[in-house]
Amino acid sequence: MPKISKPVSCVKCPYKWEYLNLLNDEDVNSIQNSCTIIHFKKGETICKQGTDATHALYLAKGMVKLYIEGKKNLILKLIKAGEYIDLQTVFGEKTYKYSVAAMEDTMVCMIGSNILKGLALNNIEYLFEITKAISNSGNYIFKKISDISRKQLRGRLADALIYLSEEIYESDSFDIGMTRKELAEISSMSMENAVRILSEFKNDKIIGINGKKFKILQKDILMKLSDIG
Repeated sequence: MPKISKPVSCVKCPYKWEYLNLLNDEDVNSIQNSCTIIHFKKGETICKQGTDATHALYLAKGMVKLYIEGKKNLILKLIKAGEYIDLQTVFGEKTYKYSVAAMEDTMVCMIGSNILKGLALNNIEYLFEITKAISNSGNYIFKKISDISRKQLRGRLADALIYLSEEIYESDSFDIGMTRKELAEISSMSMENAVRILSEFKNDKIIGINGKKFKILQKDILMKLSDIG
């Protein structure tokens, strides 16, 4: 069960959003007063598709997956520490269109939506950064859906491996923090197809795999597979 606590100091917090320094201490304290910290264990649900959204969710520590539930789940993106999990529901519709679950032990700051909106409306630079974050998230998800609709299986799995390497782990060698099932869900395919294509990539020496340790050996080929689709 998630552990709940209150922040000691948002001003001095080492995990705070990088653009919080655009606000004065009084404004930051108003965030602190409306903030509740929740600690989630790996695998726990943070928010559920179809439920009402009452707070902005900031990921202070850990990693989460944002996914659409269905007969076959689709992972839209992974979110790392230092990013907002969800801002669309602060300024738009108040119902989650997806679920979010912890990929590892995670610390989430729940911040009152009205507080965040008030600060954004009174600080143009802060509003700009929030708007940019919403836009970047929306653009990424739009591209993700577009790629899924037009690319074949190998292109989609190549996309997932490039995404993990460049955007999530920032290295060509990484310990993958997801199951084969989740890798299939982020590539929009069955687990059987994901395992089969991973085996093909390994046999062709495009990637190296040792348990959960992955190494991109020929990124140029992955890029080409992604481009071809």
